[in-house]
Amino acid sequence: MTEHNHTQFGAQFAAVAAAIRDRRTIKEFSDQPVPHELITALIDLAIWAPNHKLTEPWRFYVIDGAGRDRVSELARTLRYKKLLSTGAEESVAARKAAEFAADWAKVPAIVYVTQVVAPDPFVEREDYGAVCCAVQNLMLGAQAAGLASFWGTGDLAQARPLADLVGAGENERMVGLIRLGYAAAGVKAPIKRTSAAKFTRWVE
Repeated sequence: MTEHNHTQFGAQFAAVAAAIRDRRTIKEFSDQPVPHELITALIDLAIWAPNHKLTEPWRFYVIDGAGRDRVSELARTLRYKKLLSTGAEESVAARKAAEFAADWAKVPAIVYVTQVVAPDPFVEREDYGAVCCAVQNLMLGAQAAGLASFWGTGDLAQARPLADLVGAGENERMVGLIRLGYAAAGVKAPIKRTSAAKFTRWVE
C-alpha cells in the first residue's frame, strides 16, 4: 500500500501510518539537545501500550548529565575488555574502545528500559511483549516529534554494571537501551521491507 492510499482512511490514519513507515534506526545525531519535557511526553506515550491485566511491568531510566559520561566510560571499558579477549593488540583495543566511548558521549538522550520480571512464566512472557510495545510507542512518538532513535540490546545494554548505574533492581530485565536525538545532517537509513502480503494468509 502506498502512502497516497493511506489518506482514504482519514487524516489520523495517514499521520500514524507516516510515523510508522518513516521511522528508521539511526545512531548518528546532531548536538542539539532533546528537551526534558519531550522525553517525559514520550514516556507518557510509551505506557499506553497494550498490557494484559494492567501489570505495568515497564520501568524507564533517563540517563542525563554526568550519567551520560558514566555510560560512555562504561562503554569504553566493556569494549576494551571484549577486544582484548578476542586477541586484539592493546593499542588497537584502546583506540577502538575510545571511538566507541566517543560515539556514546555524543548521544543527546539515553533511555534504559526494563521489565519487572513476574514469577509466573506466562505473565512474564506477556509482560515482555507489553514492554516491547511500550518501546515502539516511544519511538513512534519520537519520530512524530522529529527525533531519530535507535533501539539497542547489545553488550552495553546487557551489562549488569549499566543496570547498577541506573539503579535497576535484580528483578528487572533489560528490554532496550534507547538512543534519542535529532538526526545528524545528511544521515539516511536504508529503506527495505518485504511486502506484508508475503507473510499474510487470509483464512475463511
